[in-house]
Amino acid sequence: MARQNNEATTTAVCLSREEMRDLCGTPYATKQMEFLILNGIAHYKGLDGRPRVLWATLEGAPDSAVAAAVAVAGWKPNKVA
Repeated sequence: MARQNNEATTTAVCLSREEMRDLCGTPYATKQMEFLILNGIAHYKGLDGRPRVLWATLEGAPDSAVAAAVAVAGWKPNKVA
């Protein structure tokens, strides 16, 4: 599933209902939740009871963010105990 390059979707944080339908293969919220749980896709439940998936979950982090996280995780203090 590729993110469309129009103004409505570039500012969106979460997938739209149509995109959720395409991802899960069903328009029903309960079945979408089952699909997301079975496939291990990180999601949360909105106040309306429908599942929400962030675009960042599907697209992944940019390489620069991954490199920065690895650099921070690899840091060791040089303090002598």
